[in-house]
Amino acid sequence: MNRWYKHGKALLNEIKDSRPQPEEAYIWFMGQHGFIINLNGVIFYIDIILNDLKGADNKSLRVYPPPFAPSEIQRVDYVLCTHNHIDHLNLETLLPMSHSNPQTQFVVPAPCKNALINAGIANNRVIEAKVGENLVLNGDITLVPVPAIHTLHIQNEGEKDENGNYTSLGFVLKLKEILIYHAGDTWITQSLIESLKVFGPLNIAMLPINGTDWKRTEENCIGNMNPLDAVKLAQALPIDMVFPSHYDMIAHNSENPARFVDSMYALCPEKRFHIFAPGERFIYRYK
Repeated sequence: MNRWYKHGKALLNEIKDSRPQPEEAYIWFMGQHGFIINLNGVIFYIDIILNDLKGADNKSLRVYPPPFAPSEIQRVDYVLCTHNHIDHLNLETLLPMSHSNPQTQFVVPAPCKNALINAGIANNRVIEAKVGENLVLNGDITLVPVPAIHTLHIQNEGEKDENGNYTSLGFVLKLKEILIYHAGDTWITQSLIESLKVFGPLNIAMLPINGTDWKRTEENCIGNMNPLDAVKLAQALPIDMVFPSHYDMIAHNSENPARFVDSMYALCPEKRFHIFAPGERFIYRYK
C-alpha cells in the first residue's frame, strides 16, 4: 500500500527548492517518527528511515514503502537520530545518504557515535549529543539535547551508558522566537516535564503515540507514551502545536491517531494539532 501524499522526485524537489521566509518553518512528515525541517534555510532530517525493515522471518515490517532511496537525497545539512533502534537510526539509510551528501553531518547520542564511525562515516562528520551541552549549528540555530526515558518499564530517569551519557534523547531546535521539540521515544515522567519547562513556550512538539501493552511488553518492545499521555503532556506545558507520530509504519507497533484527536478535543480543545499524511508539507508561521 502506498500512503504517500507526495513521494519520489516530486517530494525531493519540493524539499530541495523550499525557501521558508524568516518567520516560517517548513516541516514534512516522513512516517514513523521521521520529520524533515527547513529552518532558516537549514535542512534537518530527524529519525528518517528510507530502507526496508525485515522481521525475523525476513518479511518486511513496513506497512508502506519508503518515499525515495537515501542515495537520491539532494539536500540535507544535518541528520539527527534520537537513539539506536532500527526505526530511528539505520545504517542502510545513513550510509547511502552520507555518500550522496558529503557535506551532511550526523548528530547522535554520544553512545551511538561509534556505530556510525565503525560503519564508515568519517569521525569529523559525526557530532556527539549530550544532555547539558548545547550545539550551535550553522551559526544561528541551537540544538539542545534533552533526556528521553525510552525504557522497557516506566521509570523517572532515562538509561545512561558507562560514561553517564543518555542512550536515548529528544532534541529542541531553537532559532530566535521558535522552539521545535522532537521527543524521540520516551515515556512521560516528572523528570521529563521539568526538563522541558525550562524552555518556556514551545512552538511545536513532535510526540510519539504508539504506547505499549502487555503483549508488546512480553515481547520486549521498549515503551513509549500513548495518545492520552501525549495529550496530557500538551496540557501540562505551554505548547502551541502538537504533531503526533510513530503510529503508522510498522503494523505490530502502531496506533490509531483518532484516539489522540479524541483526547485533544476532550482535554485541551484550545490547543492546536495536525495529523499528517506521509510526505505532506506543513508551513508553520510563528509571527
